Amino acid sequence: MPLFCRSQWEQFQQRHPDIYLMIGITDRQVDLIQDGVGCVIRTGRLHDSTLVARRLRELRWITCAAPSYLDVKGVPKDLEVLHRHRAVHYFSCTTRRDGELHFVQGGDSVTIPVSGTVAVNETGLYIKLGLDGVGLMQLAEILVADHLRSGKLVEVLPDMRPPPVSVSLVYPHHRFLSPAMRAFADWTAEVFGNVG
Repeated sequence: MPLFCRSQWEQFQQRHPDIYLMIGITDRQVDLIQDGVGCVIRTGRLHDSTLVARRLRELRWITCAAPSYLDVKGVPKDLEVLHRHRAVHYFSCTTRRDGELHFVQGGDSVTIPVSGTVAVNETGLYIKLGLDGVGLMQLAEILVADHLRSGKLVEVLPDMRPPPVSVSLVYPHHRFLSPAMRAFADWTAEVFGNVG
């Protein structure tokens, strides 16, 4: 995920040379207390009210596909043609398989079932399948910004983008927050505040 680049990590280490970070990346819902994790960055609606959530920003979501896919299936101009398309499906431990794409049309949220041949639960693989021309994808624009700029992916239906998704830093109550964790939380909020 390109939210933390090398220069940002170097900046954090210069500010806090004594802090050792252990970073795990997973799409699995982590239980902070049970798993002994200091904090997590979560997207979407938050469910655990016993934790502190620090809202970082909203991410703009888009629908996109590889030119090789669009050359075969055509560029969808409206939602009515999506029944002729395929999507790379994304599932999580909580939602299982999701075979729908989400849009906003005329101010209303619209959900469209779109067939597909594969569902994954890991973002890197999801993007790779999209780049390989397997089907349409919906994800945060920031995750594929470089591919959009290079033309390896093309946004479709830009006037009907899915609703934005909130990103939050989640951690146990403040009284349990160590100075190192507080430093990381403040730095993360700063980085997300500067993400374009």
